[in-house]
Amino acid sequence: MRRAWSRLGLRGRLTLSIAAIVLVAFAIVFVAVRHQMAHESAVIKERERREAQPGPVPDSDHGETNSLAPVEDAQSDVVKTFLLFGGLSLAAALLAGYLVAARTAAPLRRMAGTAAAVDGGDLKPRIGEEPQAAVEVRTLAESFDHMLDRLEEAFSRQRRFVADASHELRTPLTAIRGQLEVLARQEEPDGAEVRRVEGVVMREMERLERLVDDLLALARLEEAEAPQLRPLAVGPFLRELAEQDGARLGGIVEGSVNADADRLRQVILNLLANAHRHAGEDGQVVISATASGSMLRIAVEDDGPGIPPEERERVFARFHRVASAHGRGGAGGGLGLPISREIVELHGGAIWAEDSPLGGARLCLELPRFRGAPGPPGEQGPADAQLGTA
Repeated sequence: MRRAWSRLGLRGRLTLSIAAIVLVAFAIVFVAVRHQMAHESAVIKERERREAQPGPVPDSDHGETNSLAPVEDAQSDVVKTFLLFGGLSLAAALLAGYLVAARTAAPLRRMAGTAAAVDGGDLKPRIGEEPQAAVEVRTLAESFDHMLDRLEEAFSRQRRFVADASHELRTPLTAIRGQLEVLARQEEPDGAEVRRVEGVVMREMERLERLVDDLLALARLEEAEAPQLRPLAVGPFLRELAEQDGARLGGIVEGSVNADADRLRQVILNLLANAHRHAGEDGQVVISATASGSMLRIAVEDDGPGIPPEERERVFARFHRVASAHGRGGAGGGLGLPISREIVELHGGAIWAEDSPLGGARLCLELPRFRGAPGPPGEQGPADAQLGTA
């Protein structure tokens, strides 16, 4: 019974409660009136029995008055009974209705209190479970708590992002300021020192530009604009990027995938830049593509120091750097891989890091909606004889 009640909605509970109150009030009045009518009927029969006994016959006027008196008394008693028990039943019904309404509205009042606290800036209060509440109220409470969880997480993430971004922007600005102050303290700096400071300042300015571009890219991604999916030929697309970047080609599957070409280009270039940064100037960077059913897998790998297993998920966090990256190929901005993950997930895919046969790291991304090219197997890259298909 309790389980069936817990499954009822708010309308069902109110309907049943009101119907039960009305039925109980009607039953009380009905029983009271029937009891009074039975009593009055017994009184009338007793009087009729006494009048039927032999004795002096009363005159007509007095006899008519005596015969009507029991009926009038019975009617008066029934009216009094109806008014008394009807009034008591009405008062009890109103009280019961108020209690039912108060119990039904209690979760809503708690929600209103929680909403007022949240409006005051406190995101910690929660409504919690309402096992005894109606289905609609439980659903509303769960949705409200879930919304507060998401809001608190979003605000926390934004605070961390602002703090990290401020730190990342302050670092190159501090370096530029320090170099300029060193140069300014020299009354007649020689040309070599000026060129050295110029080189440091230009590197830090390039770093600032990358950071600003990455921050703008993240801001656009967070607007949740859906990618423009169009058929994209995988082979020519990856060969063009490899040639542009100077990376080596592994096995390249032929076919097309529905993707946003501009955003996917940004992902691949981010992965290639990350691989070059870890591999160093003389390192190897290889890009390859394979397919399994309707899934396309693109891999970018290098022969650098690799990524420790405990860091492979963290590298996709904003502004995170692997410790070994600080000593090779520059510091980076800490935003390329997070941007890549968000773009890939907007496409309905996934991205992760693993070990590479080259000795370094392999970053893989999978995209759905791949269609292989008809005919013979796809063209192999020039490095297949040495590397095989990735």
